[in-house]
Order: sequence, then C-alpha cells, then structure tokens
Amino acid sequence: YSIDLSLFMDAGLIRINTEKLIKTLSKLFFVILFASFSSLISASQIFGLYQSEVLVSSQETEERQKAFSLALNEVLVRVSGKASVLNNVELMQALGQPEKLVQKFSYKTFDASISLNSFSGALQTRPEAKADSSIPYVLSHTMNVSFSRLAINNLLKQHGEPVWGGNRPAVLLWVAAEEKGVRRVVSTTSDTAFSSALRRAAKIRGVPLYLPAMDSQDGALVSSSDIWGLFIDSLKEASSRYHADAVLVGRLGHRRNSNGVDQWSGQWVFELKGVVYSGTVQGQSLDEAAMSLIAPIAEDLSERYSILGGETSLNSEIELEISDIKTMEDYVGATRYIESLPPVGSVQLTWVKGERVRFSVSLKGYLEQMEEHIELDSKLSAEITQSFDLSERSRLYYRWSTLN
Repeated sequence: YSIDLSLFMDAGLIRINTEKLIKTLSKLFFVILFASFSSLISASQIFGLYQSEVLVSSQETEERQKAFSLALNEVLVRVSGKASVLNNVELMQALGQPEKLVQKFSYKTFDASISLNSFSGALQTRPEAKADSSIPYVLSHTMNVSFSRLAINNLLKQHGEPVWGGNRPAVLLWVAAEEKGVRRVVSTTSDTAFSSALRRAAKIRGVPLYLPAMDSQDGALVSSSDIWGLFIDSLKEASSRYHADAVLVGRLGHRRNSNGVDQWSGQWVFELKGVVYSGTVQGQSLDEAAMSLIAPIAEDLSERYSILGGETSLNSEIELEISDIKTMEDYVGATRYIESLPPVGSVQLTWVKGERVRFSVSLKGYLEQMEEHIELDSKLSAEITQSFDLSERSRLYYRWSTLN
C-alpha cells in the first residue's frame, strides 16, 4: 500500500488555518462588541450640529427665507448651548441675512396626515402663514438646512458667545411618566409620544441622551418608585452600568385642563460631577415639558464645556507630557487628538525621550476645560497630578491609551 503524505499535509494546513481564522474572528468580534458598547457608555460625538430640519408648507422664496431664520436660530442655540444667544442684539443684526450662511438645503415631501410627532428631529415651529391669506396653511414639506460651521463659530466668538464642541457628555435619563394612573419608566424600548418628545428635545439642544434598558438587570436594582421619588442615590448602582457622564432623574404626570388640553407637570434632579441641580415642570404641553427637562441640562453642560468668545477667554501656555507613545501612529494620533480639543489653540512638540513626549500647548480657553474634555474620552488617562494649585500646574502628565 502507498500513502500520499501530501493529503495529510494539506489537511493539517487546512485545520491550522481554520483554527487561526476562528481565533482571529473571535478577537475581531470581541473588539467590535467592546467598541460598540463603549460608544454607548461614554461621551458622544454629536453630528449635525449645524443642520436643522424645519416644517414648511411650500417651496416658495418667502417661505424659504423665513425657514432659514428658524433653522439658524435652532443651530445657534444648539452650538452655543444657550437660549439667551438669541437675545444678543448685535449678533442677531449680524445674522440679518441667514441665507448667506447656508451651505446647502433640500426639501422632502411628506403626507400631511402624518402626526408631527413622527419627525423626531424637526423643529416644532414653522413660518407664520399670511394673515390675509385665504389659502389653507398645510405643512407639506420638511426643509433640511446646513450652515457653515466656520462662519457660525466665528460670529459667535466675535460677539462674545460660547461655542460648544461636538464631543459632549453623555446623559443617562431615568424618568417615570404617569398617564391615566399608570406609571411607566421611559426606556430604550419605549415608543410613546413622550419618549419621542424627549428624543426630539435632546436632538434640538444637542444633548447625547441615553435611556436605560430596563431589562432584568435594571429591574433588580431599580423600581419606578425610586425614580418617582427622585432618589438619585438609590439609582447610582444601576447607573454605574452605563458609565454616563451625568444622570438626570425626573417624574412627570399630566392632567387635562378645562379646555381639554393635556398639561404636564413634574420635577427633576440632575447630577454632574457630584454637583446636584433641580428644577420643575409646570403645566406645559408634551413638547414643552420634554424641553423643560432637556434645556436646563444643555445650559449647565455648555457652561462647563463651551469656549467663550470675546475678550473673556483665558490665554495661557502649559506643558503636556504623554507616556506610552510607542509608534509613529501613536504620536500622530495623540497630536491630532490634543489639537482637536476645543480649549486648545496650538500644539508644538518640544521634547522626546523613549516612549514619552512633551508638547507646548497654547490654550484659548481655561485649563480646567481642557482637563474636563480629556475626561470625556478614554484616549488619555491622568498619570500624575503635581498640585491642586492652578498657578503651579504648568505641566500635566497623561498616558496614551493603547486601545485607540
């Protein structure tokens, strides 16, 4: 008998290659799973900051010009984080011709019988109909408008208004809504008018909003009574699962007034870095109630993370030393990341030793702001804190993450 050894060799190679492939795919699956989960539990990069969707009744020039103004107002509030930006008289005068800031716009026709609540990102205002018009005012289109990022940012800075970057803190929302005597916790699977209103408000104000899963794991730690009672401390164990940057707890109930209109009222508590804020919602419509929950959060976050224009910014120089820079890819990645931080004006390499590099960083914002932006990501982790006295903190030490 003769045996062809090449057959066994080929079979062995196939088995080895198959095992390698399985191991590689397993590792790849883990990386993808980890990356997907991480993207849900950390600070989020908000896209579409400079875009707005407005409900209109036609594509006529006059209607379009009014819609440009409405869209621009929404963008200004979202980018600055402040509703008060619309009260800046000089800024609004400078924006008297919003069409000059438009990069592109497009229309989409929709069925007028569809509820406006189905437009999760649409601004719930529209150009006013002519008072003397005999033609019925029927919303028939959405107009999507994109504005120039550079022009908007420059105008805000020139007129002393803040610019809040796209990397924003993730907010975990625990909210219980009571309707007709039934109390429900808004979750990722919620598909109600109230949950849609919350998502719409968060999108309009540019707040990365995350809802709990309310699965068996949450159910074992959280009850609707904890949320209804605004017991934020009782929710900390359940909240730790999501690793959000801030937590908002709220309760809302509704009743019908004498005119048969639903009015929502309630309270909320918000915690950010150990600081607790609180507020109320009093007798408002569904969309107004949702905005009353989200808007104060946007204002607080903007206060902490935005960069103020005009002459109030603090310009200073610091040294930033980063370890674990092992490859050219690490160096390029770290440099680009530092340059992308909103409080940073310029970055210059000044020193290299082994796997450590040192940069001279020119700030156009405050040192605390730069540190808070770094905390929002996993790219850099603090290595040494020399002093709590800001005047002595001329050099900061961080370690570059190998997961990037």
